[in-house]
Order: sequence, then structure tokens, then C-alpha cells
Amino acid sequence: MELAFGAPQFLWLLAALPLVVLLHYLRTRRKRQEVAALYLWRRAQQAVVRRRRFSPTWLLVLQLLFSAALAVALARPFLGETELPPRVIIVDASASMAARAAPALDAPTRMEEAAAAAGRLLQGAGRVALIRAGLEPTLLAPLDADFNVLSAAIDQLTAGDAESDISRALDLAAALLPGAEVNVITDQDLRLGQAVVHKVGETVVNAGISALDIGIGQVYVGVVGSGGRPVEVRVTLSQDGTQLASGTVLVPVSGAGSITFPLDDVRGILEARIDPPAGDALALDDVAYAGAQSVTVVSDDTFGPLVRALTAVPNAESSYSVGARLLSADLRVLRASSMDGLLPGAHLVFAPPAQQPRFAVVRDWDRAHPLTRFVDLRDLVVGLGPSESAWVEESGWHVLARTADLEPVLRVRQVDGAWQVQAAFHPSQSDLVLRSAFPTFIANVVSAVQSTASVRLGEALPGLEPGQTGTDARIVLAPGVYSVATSVGEAAVVASLFSASESRLQTTAVVTALNQPPISAVPEEDPAFNTRARETQPTALAIVLLSAALLLLLAEWLLFSGLPRMARRERRAAAGS
Repeated sequence: MELAFGAPQFLWLLAALPLVVLLHYLRTRRKRQEVAALYLWRRAQQAVVRRRRFSPTWLLVLQLLFSAALAVALARPFLGETELPPRVIIVDASASMAARAAPALDAPTRMEEAAAAAGRLLQGAGRVALIRAGLEPTLLAPLDADFNVLSAAIDQLTAGDAESDISRALDLAAALLPGAEVNVITDQDLRLGQAVVHKVGETVVNAGISALDIGIGQVYVGVVGSGGRPVEVRVTLSQDGTQLASGTVLVPVSGAGSITFPLDDVRGILEARIDPPAGDALALDDVAYAGAQSVTVVSDDTFGPLVRALTAVPNAESSYSVGARLLSADLRVLRASSMDGLLPGAHLVFAPPAQQPRFAVVRDWDRAHPLTRFVDLRDLVVGLGPSESAWVEESGWHVLARTADLEPVLRVRQVDGAWQVQAAFHPSQSDLVLRSAFPTFIANVVSAVQSTASVRLGEALPGLEPGQTGTDARIVLAPGVYSVATSVGEAAVVASLFSASESRLQTTAVVTALNQPPISAVPEEDPAFNTRARETQPTALAIVLLSAALLLLLAEWLLFSGLPRMARRERRAAAGS
């Protein structure tokens, strides 16, 4: 058991004790006395001054004891085991943290400033939860790791994720060390309840690619900027080192610009690169990648509108075969009642025409999904099979369209990176073929197969290279073209930042769900939620000292007020005698 203090800063009040002594020493009690002459008294006074020595009194002792007791009581002393407080350190690892922290070209990056701040926070901490806040929050070291291990983990911090999920990092912090002090180091202006936010970075000049889309006969490139002034950047499209096109984009102040290049028969992987403006602070968004390839389509369905829609898609070679489900192709378009027994690869499966269809109307569909982009399914009439064959909710499937009674009629999933799309109806029993939505939907499915697989920075590459295990998944933190092994062989995967919020390196407040309402770093239902409130309450020993201080103050008052009366009584007694 050792004596510790909950608020040791109040012990500085003990420095006031010499002031009490000084005031007591300077205090004098003057009395009026009639004398025959003053010159003898002046000599006596000079002699006394030369011989004056400090003589403590009971009043001084009581005043010193009162001041000391009050200072120690305010410091909230307690008896217990001395243990350093636990601390949570959350470091934002989004791509913007890889930018320079200041306009100067030799300025450190925001992540370097964050690492220095995290190192300072290790001082005076007990158990530490060091969390990297990227797309997925990650604990970088065990909770019982020593200072050297934590310092090494901080030195290895790397920024590059397409975004940072601070909210999930706070949830992880509350689960690991409930009631601990939470520190968040970020370049965003955030309000996080009880968490302490340490902001790094200033507004800097930057331009970055926010979009790269290969369409039919054209390629679209979007660019965003920051820095308080408009910037003009040159965009270059190339393939395998050969320049295909280039142009200039004017990006307004903290705005966005774009350029479209007319390119026919785009196949393979394209690289878009900008010539960054002077003082560009972030390199991760200066280059981006996208790919398209020729697609072989095989189908066992001879329905006329379906055949025409497949034939009309550019860079797609379609054919018919009764055994299409067993043939090798980039996309198989089949007529089947289930997804059982399918070979690996991309599939578009329509249900066989129902003998007695149940007609239903589509009321809701996913307008944001790439497969249903520009596909208007409003009031679409579809013919469904028997109600007992209706789909049930299954893990891994994403519903694209539902009827008025919430029955799913179109869904999609990805297996080993390959799209598998299933429709609960056949086009011949739907008015979908009478709309422009049908060829658009078919083109979207083929384009999804044509497009080279892509990941955002901070995500793991799909598949594994030969010889790797499931724990070897590679997290991508730099744009580029990567090779992975899938169930159908080697495949290329492109990685790009494509995050306008990370490319805009501003210091203005970032509006996120974290701001409204403020988030507490510790959930209210946690038993340790009121730890800080309890820490501010006086301890039992502090209450005893405060009581003693009040008693000393009362004794000092009684003694001070009683001494003059005692002196007067003594003088009267002496005069009477």
C-alpha cells in the first residue's frame, strides 16, 4: 500500500507556505504610548532591529498546518496500489495522412507527425491499446506490450487506406479498455465526445484522380483539388507504356473537373496519370488504373431479345450451345431453376418459363448497384413460378429487385471474384424486353465481367498467390496492378485511391456521422462509464484532511481573538495590584 494522489497538481499549493511565514513575519501590532522623549525609543528600536530574530507563535503554526492540510486534501490522497492509467491511442491511417503536413516541401508527412504524437502519449501510460484506424480498425500490439514493442509498432505505421472508420475504432477501444482515456490522432476536424482529438496537418495544395471509368467508346477521368486556388493539371492515358490520349483539366478552388477521351475498342488495363501542380502534397492519387477485356459469352437460351441484347454489346463474342453450362467462357447465360452444379466463373441465370406464372409488380430495386445502373425497373411486371419456390433470404446474396409484397426477384453474389446473377423470372414472361432497361441490364452484366477486378486502397487482394495461406492476404496501400491466383487461374487486380475526400486536403470541418450527435468513447451501459466522474470526487482521506483544516482554522480564530482579551485582563490585574 502506498500513498498516491488523484490530483497531484494541487500539491503546488504547498509552495504558498513561505508566503504565510512572510506575512506573519511582517505583521506588527502597533500600540500608542505616551513617553517623555522619542530619541531614547529610536535608539532602542535600532538595537531591536539589529537583534531581531524570527520567533514562531501558535498562530503561525496553526496557519501553516491549515494551509498544508488544505493543499494535500485538494490533491485527493488515497492509499492503494500505484498503477499508471490505461490509455487508448487511435491513429488515423487514411490516405490523406500520407500527405505533407505543411506547404513546405521538406515538411514531414501527417503520419510522421501522428507517430511523434503517439510516441509522446506512451509516456506515463499503463496498458496501451494502439489502434490503426483504416477501412478496418486493427490492434497493432498486445495490451500488455512494453514500451519498446509499442514504439516499434508506431514506427511501422503506414497511411494509405481509402478512408478511416473512426467510429469502429472507438467501438474497439471501448471493448478492449473500457473506461480508459481515449486519444484520436487525425487530420480531420472531429467531435468525439469524451475522446481527446489531436489534429495534425494544414491545408496544402493537392490534385488527385477521383474517378476513372471505361465506357462504350470513351474513357472518363475525374479530378479533384484543394489548396485555396484553382489548379490546371494535364491528364495522360496510357497502356503498356504507350500513350493513348492526353488533355488538360481545370480544377476550380476546392472543386472538381473532368475530361472524357473518345477511345474505341478499349481492351486491357489503362493507366491514368496527372502531372501534379507545384507543391502537390499527396502522391497516392496522382495515378489510377482501370481495365476492360474482350468477353466470350455462351448461352443455352435462344430467346430472341436476349440473343440480340448479347450480340449488341461491344467487345463481346456470344455463341449458343445446348451444353453451355459445361463450356469454358467468361460469361455463361443459362436457363436454370437453381444455381447448383455451376462451374466456377461468371453466370447470368434466368428461371425457366413458368407453366402457370404468378404475375407480380416490382416496387423497389437497387438503383446504386453497378448491375442496375441506368436500369429503370419501376412497375416492371414479371411472371413467377409457384409460391412454394419463392426465394428465401440467404447469406452472401444481395437482392437487386423486390415485388410489392417484398418477394425478391433479382439477386447477385460474388464467388471467388466472379459475378453470379439470378432472376426468378424468364424475360419472355416479363415486359422487361419491351423497355430499354433490358439491353442496358445485359450490357451492365457483360461490362462487369469485362472490367478488371479492382480494390480500394486498404482492402485485401482477392484470391491468393500459389503457396500462400489464408493468413497471407495482402493489404494494398499503393496504387498499381497486382497479380492474384483465383479458382479460374491467374488474374490481374487494379488498385486505386478514388476518394475525393482523401484528395481534398483541407482543414475545414469534415461532416461525418461522428459529428451528429457527439460520440462518447465509452458506451453508457459500460460499468466503467462513470470512472472519470468518480475520480473527481474527494477521497475519504481528503475529507478527513479537509475537516482537520477547518478545525485548525477555527482554533486559529479562537486563539487570535482570545489573545488580546487575555492581554487586557493581565494589564488590568497588574494595574490593580
